Amino acid sequence: MPSERFADEKLLTKGEVAQLCRVEIRTVDRWLSAGRIAYQRTPSGRALFRREDVLTCVTQIRTTRLRDPR
Repeated sequence: MPSERFADEKLLTKGEVAQLCRVEIRTVDRWLSAGRIAYQRTPSGRALFRREDVLTCVTQIRTTRLRDPR
């Protein structure tokens, strides 16, 4: 459940994150597994994301790629 601080903020699903970042849902799953993106779990186990956290994650990933292209 979202904390009270963000109770009025709409949380994003993995599909919405994938659309926002223009990546596949599998990529979002990889970010979750790697601990790259902050998320909140619902009581049923579903992962939900704050838009701000998603944009921060994507910025960090792109910055890292620019510094160390492989």
